[in-house]
Amino acid sequence: MELRIGFFRGLNVGGKNIISMSHLTNIFYELGYEYIKTIGNTGVILFFSHEILNNVDAKIAKTVSDNTNIPVGFLSIHYDELKSLIHHAPKWWNKNKDWRHNAIFLLGNLSANQIISELPTIDENIEKIDVFENIILWSSSFAERKLYYRSEYRKLLKNESYPFMTIRNANTLNKTYAEATKLLEEK
Repeated sequence: MELRIGFFRGLNVGGKNIISMSHLTNIFYELGYEYIKTIGNTGVILFFSHEILNNVDAKIAKTVSDNTNIPVGFLSIHYDELKSLIHHAPKWWNKNKDWRHNAIFLLGNLSANQIISELPTIDENIEKIDVFENIILWSSSFAERKLYYRSEYRKLLKNESYPFMTIRNANTLNKTYAEATKLLEEK
């Protein structure tokens, strides 16, 4: 049995596609998963699975969509992948409090390196990007709005790959890692 960290795309965003975490948890129990825990209303869920994970993410997305009438995307990673991401994040990530620090998880077969290679030259005075195991760590100036509006991160909404991304900020990711570690220790 392994601990998985699941990231939904399209749930509880901007007051739309609202689903209670207790409803989401019940769907996971009905699917046969164990020791389920959600992280606030962030669309992040921790669960233990006995399954070999071939096509499980697609099955979970379909089941949740069917049960809620909300079209969602879903991606899960193993606890060790999250641990590795947290421990290998670049030194600049989540350091500057005037910047936004996000992890971008890609659904389907998208390549982080491909997405990054298609960007124009990044001004590292206003944003920094790194790729770790197909996860994009992207920090951008935010306190000074005119710099944020010049950033490539701001333009991400218009990227054709955007519908296949699920984004979590560094604080949510750190909380997720702490809760996953605690759940693993308790089990």
